[in-house]
Amino acid sequence: MKENKRILGIIPIGASKYSWLTLLNTWITWGLNVVTFAMIYVIGSSVIKTYHLSPATWGWFVAGYLALRFFIDIPLNLLSDRLGSGWKRKFLWFPVMIEYSIVGAMIAIPGLSSNVWAYFVLMLGVALGTSASEAIGVIATTEWWSKEERGFAVGLHHTGYPVGALVGGAFASFIFTHFGDSSWRLTYLASLATVPFAIWYWFLSTRKNIEEVYENVDKRGLTRPNVTGAGSHSSFSGWINVLKIPEVLISAICLFLFQAVQNVFMTSYPEYLSFVHSYSYAAVASLSVVWTITGALFQFLWPAISDKIGRKWIIIFAGIWQAAIMSLLLVSTSVTTVILVQLLYGVTANAVFPLLFTTSADVAPANRTGAVLGVNFSATWLGASVGAIISGQVLQSLGGFNSLMGYHVVFYTMIILSAFTALVRLFGKETNPIMTKQKLKPLARAEKMDA
Repeated sequence: MKENKRILGIIPIGASKYSWLTLLNTWITWGLNVVTFAMIYVIGSSVIKTYHLSPATWGWFVAGYLALRFFIDIPLNLLSDRLGSGWKRKFLWFPVMIEYSIVGAMIAIPGLSSNVWAYFVLMLGVALGTSASEAIGVIATTEWWSKEERGFAVGLHHTGYPVGALVGGAFASFIFTHFGDSSWRLTYLASLATVPFAIWYWFLSTRKNIEEVYENVDKRGLTRPNVTGAGSHSSFSGWINVLKIPEVLISAICLFLFQAVQNVFMTSYPEYLSFVHSYSYAAVASLSVVWTITGALFQFLWPAISDKIGRKWIIIFAGIWQAAIMSLLLVSTSVTTVILVQLLYGVTANAVFPLLFTTSADVAPANRTGAVLGVNFSATWLGASVGAIISGQVLQSLGGFNSLMGYHVVFYTMIILSAFTALVRLFGKETNPIMTKQKLKPLARAEKMDA
């Protein structure tokens, strides 16, 4: 008999302590990852001023930074599958976390980022490490919990994004207030905070600990994740095969669209506050991340609720909700309305990502979670790059950073993309193992090991 008891119908009871400890670790490391990775959005106005960037150049700069994540997510996740699933994910995760921590801290040295190209090269190093850290962190989270509790675990894990973005905004505001607008490089010293938690995960992620987790899952009558432990001969042909699973492809398209919206927002809204409404850099650093407050709460609630009621219709609701909220950006100019519209945006802004990652993990073939989520993450960062380009090109063509009409066109673009995402998700099936009456079967070809 299945024992899937929960506090308030949301928080699982009886899971192994190692499920909780790994979740705590991946949550902290993901939040610290975000502080470094997303800092570019918070300090964007200062970077633009320092290097005298035009809107188009700014859009391409951010797009290039994000595009690296698009190109490396698939091979890195395939490599992760090759090295082994479950506890063996640490063999790739640990070195990439150390790499981005060191490279991020190097940005704080003015001589190493004296021109925009030097800064860009260092940012590529940050993108490399944070990309692998994020993707493998999500995969690891799905593999330390039962399938029935996966939505809760991935949702709680990903609240690290809004919390990290909020901490990053507060830290940047502190730097600007106490060291001046030209000291934006110092914000990257935050990357060093990741090192002790990377070391902790190395000792936490062991065969003994994960076996105890799976014994606990069996004892409670729940379903183990598709983990074999041994590495697979993953290849790009295997990656193409998982694309043939309809729910994986639909999730990837939705992730592309949702992330495009979020990056249009993050590469234009802070500049809208700074250049059009003359908010100070310190004020922009704090006001432009208000959405993370509700983002953290609902990023946990929606995925946990999806374990009970299903994931499909929550995604559809999210697309419609975001379209409605983006229309309010047109009239959000005062401090009160700036805060209010972002709090409303946060209801769905972050929650959609763990919901879609979990949807794909639900149908992932054995030992192919890395390949499936690699597709998801690549689609996510392709959307991010496209969103940054859209923002930059629209503002460039309509008068630059001071053009009110340019920002209005940007906001209308976000409305359209959000509504279209809801339409796309209508075409997929529900994947929640509790809600699905007959188990969705991944393609047989995708389950085969590649020679």
